[in-house]
Amino acid sequence: MVEVSKKGYRKDLKKFFRSKMEANVARYYNNIQWEYEGKEFEFKGIKRGNRFYRPDFYFPAKDLWIEVKGYFRREDKIKLRRFKRYFPEEFMKLRFVIPDKYAKDKANGEIMEFLLDDLKVNFIDIIDYREMQKYGSLIPGWE
Repeated sequence: MVEVSKKGYRKDLKKFFRSKMEANVARYYNNIQWEYEGKEFEFKGIKRGNRFYRPDFYFPAKDLWIEVKGYFRREDKIKLRRFKRYFPEEFMKLRFVIPDKYAKDKANGEIMEFLLDDLKVNFIDIIDYREMQKYGSLIPGWE
């Protein structure tokens, strides 16, 4: 399984990231303009629980969002379901980076079940972090 924790400031990227995986995704896409947690979406009318969602990355030139997830907590699932319901056009532009979209273990099965069956995400819109890792030795600062 991919280690995803280790939040903190990354000197090479001059930004704080919530996980090592997010920092590496930023490095992987370093030649493309991106914004980290650049926009917050509000779920108006929601009085309890998750009222906001902020995707991890936005790529303005492609008008594309990326959410990096090592696992899904209950709160994450609620936010993503609400994002799909309240902002369906933006949700269609959302891609997911997960540790290993081909793994057969239980944890990965739960991630894929949530994305494919619950959110109805297309398999092609799920990005395999292991594929990115193959180039890690070529990318400065890769953790």
